[in-house]
Amino acid sequence: MFKAIVLLSCVAAALADCGIPAIQSSFIVGGDAATPGAWPWQVGIQKNYLVGGGGYHMCGGTLISDQWIVSAAHCFYRWKRLSDYTMTLGSHERDAIDDTQVNAKLGGIFVHENYDTRNLDNDIALLKLENPVTFTDYISEACVAKTDYPAETMCVVTGWGDQETAIDQTELQEVYVPIIDNAVCNRASWYNGEVTDNMLCAGYSTGGKDSCQGDSGGPFMCRNSAGAWELTGVVSWGYGCADPLNPGVYARVTRYNDWINGIIANN
Repeated sequence: MFKAIVLLSCVAAALADCGIPAIQSSFIVGGDAATPGAWPWQVGIQKNYLVGGGGYHMCGGTLISDQWIVSAAHCFYRWKRLSDYTMTLGSHERDAIDDTQVNAKLGGIFVHENYDTRNLDNDIALLKLENPVTFTDYISEACVAKTDYPAETMCVVTGWGDQETAIDQTELQEVYVPIIDNAVCNRASWYNGEVTDNMLCAGYSTGGKDSCQGDSGGPFMCRNSAGAWELTGVVSWGYGCADPLNPGVYARVTRYNDWINGIIANN
């Protein structure tokens, strides 16, 4: 399985202003550059160089409070040394420091205890910032989905991952894709039963729009009836990027509400 898989390397409802960006957007493979500040919960996760300053973009994450980030288990299960990472908040350019950007250190890494490295089930992790971050127009929290959205709902994925173009853009990218029913995604010609109930699929049968390497751990967001954006999925895996019958697969956040609340309450 792994030889073909690409690793897409009391929250939310209690926060009335979650999921409402101060800056509105005007797409990742098949996507476009986002409006700076349109996705203020987007977190860039940098792995620090062993010597010297700086680091390289590794994964994404989603800010769900002033001190907690949701990301993917596969980004962290092998490397849990806190000093290895820098979180970038309020950033737009992947390879530069924006005026709106805040860099933060980690105070804790919590990988789901039932994460399965064979099939990527329970591919979710929580990261605790060393200190709470101050919210701005460019830094704020997403809501966390408590109920699933139906198939065909159009949602958005954001990240700085591979765009499979000759020259990848360094600005934050956004792409809109519809949720696909798991029964469809598990057809023999698609993922042949590999998508568990803890996962959801999104994309097009014809491909063309998708998350990719470097987007791992980042947000899959759906907009609720009140107009707030909810974290519905965590970028997890897929066969290739934007290939026909192989849409993106995401950790289904609604399966982890109790886990998220429990980790936060006890840490």
